[in-house]
Amino acid sequence: MSNRIRGVLLDLGDTLVHLDRPWDEVFEAEVKSLASYLDDSSVNMKIPKFSTVFVRAFEEATSKANLYRIEIPMEEIIAKVLSKFGLNEMDPAFINGAAAAYYRPEIESWQLFPDTLDTLTALEKGGYLLGIVSNAKSELQVNGILKKFDLTRFFKSIIISASLRIRKPRAEIFLKALDGLSLRPKETVFVGNSVDADVLGPKSVGIHTIHVRREPPDHDLILGPEATVTSLTDALKTVYNWTSID
Repeated sequence: MSNRIRGVLLDLGDTLVHLDRPWDEVFEAEVKSLASYLDDSSVNMKIPKFSTVFVRAFEEATSKANLYRIEIPMEEIIAKVLSKFGLNEMDPAFINGAAAAYYRPEIESWQLFPDTLDTLTALEKGGYLLGIVSNAKSELQVNGILKKFDLTRFFKSIIISASLRIRKPRAEIFLKALDGLSLRPKETVFVGNSVDADVLGPKSVGIHTIHVRREPPDHDLILGPEATVTSLTDALKTVYNWTSID
């Protein structure tokens, strides 16, 4: 490598943290939590019908996000659904409260991988600049997870797709992360679990890539990462090895 590694960018979900139950169960709990928030707020609507319309709107937003690599914030999804029930121009604080209620069960379900804290601590002590780049529909989601495990202290830059309205693997989101750490691509490594978002995306702008693959792949990679590991501990060792090369 022509440059020593100075910075490490990391994905969040399924890289540093994992859900303690299936996603379908988490999503069901989120919809119920959102409906309960609305019910407790005495919003005049039929809650079962709201839940049906919300799920449809969520699925449509997710499909559009995946197709066009954009991010539609959760707050906008909720506001749009409420407008279908005649509730227009709702107080932003109310919408934020609804989004917070929605994400509460999910945040409770995320758990650290066993080697997350040790890996981040070692990288920090090693003098690496650290950043998060996460695809998420709300800052509440990412910041809630980071706060739960006191992870915010490790990161000099936290890039959330909802804030930029674009998703990985779009090049712009990685360039924003590099700017946040004042690093060049060749001085930086991206560590993540998704081939599309965390390997092909950063590679497109010249960032080194480490794929954390905890499960066997279901197909061969055509444009693979520079390294594949099965744990964050091994990712750390790889970063150390690359750093030692002039």
